[in-house]
Amino acid sequence: MAEVLSQQEIDALLSALHSGEIQASDVAENKDKVKIYDFKRAMRYSKDQLRSILRIHENFSRMLTSYFSAQLRTYVQIETDLVDQVNYQEFIASIPSKTIINIFDVNPMDGKMVIEVNPQVANAILERLMGGFGAQSQRSEALTEIETVLLKKIFTRTADMYQDVWKSIENIQVNLEGIESNPQFIQIASQNDTVIIIALRATIGDITGRMTICLPHLILEPVLPKLSTHQLLSTMAKKRPPQTEKIKQNLKNVNVPVIAEIGHATLSVADLMNLQNGDVIGIETGKLLVKIGDNARYLGNPGVQKGKYAVQIDQVVFAEGDEELNG
Repeated sequence: MAEVLSQQEIDALLSALHSGEIQASDVAENKDKVKIYDFKRAMRYSKDQLRSILRIHENFSRMLTSYFSAQLRTYVQIETDLVDQVNYQEFIASIPSKTIINIFDVNPMDGKMVIEVNPQVANAILERLMGGFGAQSQRSEALTEIETVLLKKIFTRTADMYQDVWKSIENIQVNLEGIESNPQFIQIASQNDTVIIIALRATIGDITGRMTICLPHLILEPVLPKLSTHQLLSTMAKKRPPQTEKIKQNLKNVNVPVIAEIGHATLSVADLMNLQNGDVIGIETGKLLVKIGDNARYLGNPGVQKGKYAVQIDQVVFAEGDEELNG
């Protein structure tokens, strides 16, 4: 089995890749004609399924970026670094011995998932929430009760966003169960079970660190048939109406003033100043002019319907540009 990298080695490698100090080709494995398969580390997910999971979590990253920016009131950028399948033991070995692990219940799968937050990122979040500048901290003590409450509030909303990004695939309910600091106390899968890990690179102000999502096979198994690229795109197309349809639906609920003008008359200022109670003003009548807002749109005839005054539309008044819109 391949050697498991420590958290520090993973961070150093990702930093070197992003800065351009080394290229991905420099660390790529040599492709031999014979590929070694480790039966203890079963590959349950195809590349197509991994790409679909990547797309889902790229949307999640964008939502997290917007949410954290609003809550922390500072520059925040969260990006999806990688999606991979490993066994659960490798995931536990790759995260720090003291970290922040958010445990979530996922229904109807009746399983659990975790979001591990690097202590540097968690401390930066807490610093900003409590009025600080989010400076780098090397604290090693456990979370206080107040800090735990603040993180639970943040990641409860995160759970809501996570279930939203899965709606195009499956309706799931994600609820925060608790927060742990020692990964050895977390057992959401067997040691050799395959899990999907999604590494997110989080930048908060001047602090950069990792957030890692771990999804056990128990949660993903029911939705695997829906994770092919073709199925994913077709499902999203069905559940997301075209933009023009959304606009039409929204416009149907807009209230606009409709005014029917019975007629009009012209008076001098002197006559207008001398008007008294009981005076009658003669008006020029004809077709009623019906205005939508300030624009004349229809001509009609006065009448009564169900005991109320009404206007029967007789003619449409076209204005400049109407033919282009109707065409």
